[in-house]
Amino acid sequence: MRRITSRIAFGLIAATFMGSNAMACMVPSTQQALDVIGLKSTLMVSALTCDQRSDYDTFMTRFQPHILSEQHAVDAYFREEHGRFFHQYEDTYVTSLANVQSSAGIHEGSNFCSQSRTLFGKVLALNTRSELDNFARQTPAVQPIVVIECGIVESSAFRRMERLAPKP
Repeated sequence: MRRITSRIAFGLIAATFMGSNAMACMVPSTQQALDVIGLKSTLMVSALTCDQRSDYDTFMTRFQPHILSEQHAVDAYFREEHGRFFHQYEDTYVTSLANVQSSAGIHEGSNFCSQSRTLFGKVLALNTRSELDNFARQTPAVQPIVVIECGIVESSAFRRMERLAPKP
């Protein structure tokens, strides 16, 4: 449920800076890249907030080639969606990503650093790219946009709930 909620919340902010393409479907490989980059950002915010820089450095050293590859996939996504102005949209995304994760940390209060230590423990126990991908997918980071994987079809029950939901 938390995963679904974070993905829904992720999209509510998207429209503010992603324009009409905010709800375009995304191929699974691009979704995976956003999951990994989201996890990296979560760990960065945690490292800075909770003085866990050495853990972050260990993570980045271990997975740097894969993270760089996933960053290139995110770059390609923004380039495809926004053309020559993709840097502006991607910069806004990266800033918004750090901001929503920092806000989530503030919301957690004194539990944040304890949860951060637990998260780093789990991530640093991973050894392979595949393990990192699976972890990022199963433990999605708070995101500032919603992406829908291509091929997912809304049910009639979902559309009915959407119609009945209070309007902002």
